Amino acid sequence: MKIVELSQDVLGQKLGKNLYNANGNLLLRKGVEINPHYLDHFKKKGYKSIYLLNNDQEVTQTSSHLLSERLLCTSPFVLKRIFRNLMADNKKKASDAKYELIALTESIILNVSGQNQKVPKVLDLKTQEDYLYQHSINVAAYSVLIGEKLKYPRTKLFNLVLASLLHDFGMLFIDNEIVNKASRLEEIELEKVREHTTKGFRHLIGPCSFDGLSSVASVQHHERFDGSGYPRKIGGDDIHEYSRIITLIDFYDAWTSDRPHRRLHSIDQTLDFIESDESKTFDPKIVDAFLDIF
Repeated sequence: MKIVELSQDVLGQKLGKNLYNANGNLLLRKGVEINPHYLDHFKKKGYKSIYLLNNDQEVTQTSSHLLSERLLCTSPFVLKRIFRNLMADNKKKASDAKYELIALTESIILNVSGQNQKVPKVLDLKTQEDYLYQHSINVAAYSVLIGEKLKYPRTKLFNLVLASLLHDFGMLFIDNEIVNKASRLEEIELEKVREHTTKGFRHLIGPCSFDGLSSVASVQHHERFDGSGYPRKIGGDDIHEYSRIITLIDFYDAWTSDRPHRRLHSIDQTLDFIESDESKTFDPKIVDAFLDIF
């Protein structure tokens, strides 16, 4: 299986991974020949890359991801509904969303927990439209493994995964024209994006009444271990350990994803950068735990 940039060149080649809808129903089966209609569908969904089969024997090989295929394809849409209800000016919807978030957190832990084998180096392709939710689910899944590496008890692991799901909630407050801009952002636009940390945190602890442990990563996940991050430029142990874990996973998943202004980086490129930068951006203890799962 190989990953290629989405273009006319994929026509006539065979799809490398199953595609599902929001309900977990199969839309396109791995091995189907890509025709112009399918190519147009991929483009409309916002894919920039796609998996192709190298040979027919790969059709019977199972796809590798931390989550089951069903949970992987349905959970982003569950989280999208949760976020939408948390944004609503309605206490009943917010309360229902919190219960649904707890259930999603438990599902992810149950799905990932106890996986002792090394994480497969398989990229998870995301659509531009639902990147926020797919990204947050991935961060939560990896946080289970890091929490277990650090010997977290179940309650602490639950809080970490919940915080992972909420870490980028504040991106809902940022203009879509900025979020989806296909070129590099101007400084004034970057300043707007940086506001997602404080805006998300204030909404979570204010109208939504989340506690500090659930919300801390939403405001701290762009702080850096050397104190060079934002919004408060705190460093070291002044950054909560949940946030230090989520900071690293957030970076990993973002760098290995297609974004509007750039193509994805390979997993090996990303891991090399993380390892070489461990004394500046990331907590070395978290780096060691993260690298150990690959």
